[in-house]
Amino acid sequence: MAARYVGYTGGLVGIMTGKLGDIQAVIFDLDGTLVSVEERFYRVFLDTLKAHHLPPVEKDIFMEKFSMNQLSDFLRLEDEHAFWVDFLEAYNGSHGEFSKAIPGVREVLGKLRENGIKIGVITGRLCEPEEALAELRRLNFGDLVDAVVTKKLVIAQLKPEELFSRSLELIQVLEGLGASPRRSILVADYVEDIKSAKSLGLRAVAVLSGSSSYESLREIGPDAIIKNITELPPLLGL
Repeated sequence: MAARYVGYTGGLVGIMTGKLGDIQAVIFDLDGTLVSVEERFYRVFLDTLKAHHLPPVEKDIFMEKFSMNQLSDFLRLEDEHAFWVDFLEAYNGSHGEFSKAIPGVREVLGKLRENGIKIGVITGRLCEPEEALAELRRLNFGDLVDAVVTKKLVIAQLKPEELFSRSLELIQVLEGLGASPRRSILVADYVEDIKSAKSLGLRAVAVLSGSSSYESLREIGPDAIIKNITELPPLLGL
C-alpha cells in the first residue's frame, strides 16, 4: 500500500490504495480517535502531578508539549514509569464527563460493519475491558464494537520502557477478532500507536483529532493522515 501526502488544508492529507475486500478489521485507538482527549487528559495529568508532589502546569503550555510528545519535560522524576502507571490507572475512573464521542463516530463504525468489517478498540487505560466498554456504551457506540483490549491485560508482560508500546494490545485484539495483521488497519492519533502497527504489519491511518501534530505523525510514515475518523470511509472507498 502506498501513501501520498500533501500539505494539510483541513481535508484529506493521505491517500490509501488497496482493495476494500482485503480488509478484515479496523482497530481504533480510543482516546483522541473515537473520543475527545484534551480536557480529560489535562485534568488527570494535573491530578497525577499533585499526587507526585509536582507543580501544576498551565493548559496552553501543557497543550504545546502534549502535541510534541514532550510531557516528560514536566516530570523531572527518577521514576517516570511510576508516574505514568499512576496516570493510566487513574484515567478511566477520573473526569469521565469530559470525554465526548468524536462527531460522526457511530455513523463511521456502522458503515464499516455494513461492509463486513470487524471493529476493535485498544486503549492504554489500566482498566478492565468491560470498564472501557461501559464508557463506549454510555457514548452510544459500544454496541458496534466487536472486541476491546486494554493496557491492563498486557502490562505484566511489558518492560518499563515498553509502557507506551501498543504491540501486545494489537496482537490480542487481532486474535479476538480473528483477523490477520496484513488485512487489518489501525486508526490512531498517537505516534507510538502508529509505530506499533507498522512493526506488526498492519496498515496505519493517523488522525489529527488527538494528541500528535501533523509533523510528528508524518515523520513516522503512516499509510495516510486524516483530519478525523469521518474521513475514513471515503479513504476506504465506502
